[in-house]
Amino acid sequence: MSGGSLDDGDRATLRRLNVLSAGCQHFLKVAAALGRSFLLEDVCRMLDRPAATLLSPLEEAMAAGFIVAAAHRLAFRSDFLLQGTIDSMPAPVRDTLRREAIGLHEHKDDQVPWQSERPSPASTQVRAPAGGSCSPAHSLVIGGDAAAGVRVAREVLANPASSPAARLDAEASLLLGYSLFDADEAERVAARILGERGSRPGDIAAAMALTTRSNLRWRAGRLAEGISLGRSAVRSSEGVDPVWRLHFQLPLAGKFANLREFDKAESLIGDVEDGLRALPEPVWTAAPAVMRSRLYLQAGRIGDARREAASATAAIGRDAVPMLRPLAFSVLSIASFYMGDLPRAEGYSKLAQEGLAGHAALDSAQYAWTDVLIAVKKAGPHAGAQLLSDRYRCLATLRSLYIEVPSAAAFLVLLARDVGDSRLERSVLETVDGLARDNPGVSIVGLTAMHANALANSAPAALSLIIVQSPDPISVALATEELAKLYAAKAPVDGRQAAGPYSEAAGSPLAACWSTLSDMEQRIAYLVSVGLTNRQIAKQVHLSQHTVNYHLRKIYKKLGIGTRVELVRGAATYTGTAAIYSMEDDAQYRSAHAHGAAS
Repeated sequence: MSGGSLDDGDRATLRRLNVLSAGCQHFLKVAAALGRSFLLEDVCRMLDRPAATLLSPLEEAMAAGFIVAAAHRLAFRSDFLLQGTIDSMPAPVRDTLRREAIGLHEHKDDQVPWQSERPSPASTQVRAPAGGSCSPAHSLVIGGDAAAGVRVAREVLANPASSPAARLDAEASLLLGYSLFDADEAERVAARILGERGSRPGDIAAAMALTTRSNLRWRAGRLAEGISLGRSAVRSSEGVDPVWRLHFQLPLAGKFANLREFDKAESLIGDVEDGLRALPEPVWTAAPAVMRSRLYLQAGRIGDARREAASATAAIGRDAVPMLRPLAFSVLSIASFYMGDLPRAEGYSKLAQEGLAGHAALDSAQYAWTDVLIAVKKAGPHAGAQLLSDRYRCLATLRSLYIEVPSAAAFLVLLARDVGDSRLERSVLETVDGLARDNPGVSIVGLTAMHANALANSAPAALSLIIVQSPDPISVALATEELAKLYAAKAPVDGRQAAGPYSEAAGSPLAACWSTLSDMEQRIAYLVSVGLTNRQIAKQVHLSQHTVNYHLRKIYKKLGIGTRVELVRGAATYTGTAAIYSMEDDAQYRSAHAHGAAS
């Protein structure tokens, strides 16, 4: 970042900048000095050029995806692109442009985004957007003080002089606040509002009531009802203020992402982003970034998830959404965990817990799940089991965990087996089986239950189905490794095989050979080992069959084998987890942080 070496995100932005014309790069760097959003006339003043001469570089910047139009202003599409542009400049240039930009403005609210020091608590407080579109009660809830927001909302409702619009905003703020710390009261208020007047177009309180009910049904495992209510909330809120509509769109996007319907989720997140950017002063831009980071994490796009979450946690002032910051830190923690960087995963998890302490934040099973994963990796399965019997004793029977993290059921069954806890295994199986029964049309839920039961019953056919059908990369990895172990246990061993290229006696264990394979080659070898055809493998790894064949030839050569049968037998004896992901975009990160990987 500023004043230091570039990170992966900055390098990616630098690569995108380098393909632009010199004039466009010049335009973007000057614009970055003005902050996330800016006026074209301010760029003109700093360059001492008429606006007409900047149309060409502006159009190029917009076509390249750096800049978007937001009402009467322009804005960088993301904090990630803004920060990368800033960091592409030498420090003396940044400092000079910073002084010139400050000289153009008289208001202290204009943000300068390259401050290297951590923002002070005062600088992270949410302020109402220009034009007063965010009430004090609404701002307090978004800022993480839901109890104070509820008190202010009640005062507005108790005042007979309050306008109808103010009362609607207060009712919606009341529901939003209660949904963060008192689910029973949130349900009661939602029922009252919907019972009194139903859902009317433009009624933000009624839309918030629908969203509240949607979220509560979803967490209880009533998924179809949760989706239906969420859709009704979004439909009834068409045309309302974007700072309210995001509370109806983002929860529905999160539900679609949990179902692995990523296109629907991405469309809703994009609508939220466009709505906020269209405001005279863009606000709360961290909100769509947090939800997009979670979507990318669920899709196995770890590098993209890290970048979006980092952007969200770095947001300050009007862009920040404190009630969502713990979730962003949790995404960063899990992403670091999957990348093998345990110290960083622990650090981000601690930041998430600190954000939850004393503040109202979006509820998620992900916070506890992150702690369990880290405990198992750091201290072994018994440490994870201890957390599940103590601090998180309700986690294993929490339906929302398996909705958010489909691989959690399989992981916990394996954990229960490792520690000899039949009660934990039984609790997990009963919970996911009940969830599947109540949601017969939801594919990901049925696969989750099938996976857990396949592990409990050592059923290779069911594990093969998970590998072929599951859209969740972690579930695929767990099923692949377990099926490889089952095949290894059943494989016949004769004298010729014992003296083969993978035997310790031959002096060349598979682990040493396997380390020469790339991540993609390791994953393809695993998929071969569990009986997938080249066509099925190509679908799993998003490559053509021709490319899969090419990788197989390289694998044979590196491992010193000549047939598919030898590869199946050899891969089944190796229990490493390097093939969980094929994340080419994170290769630099893995290399830079290999020293922090847990053994």
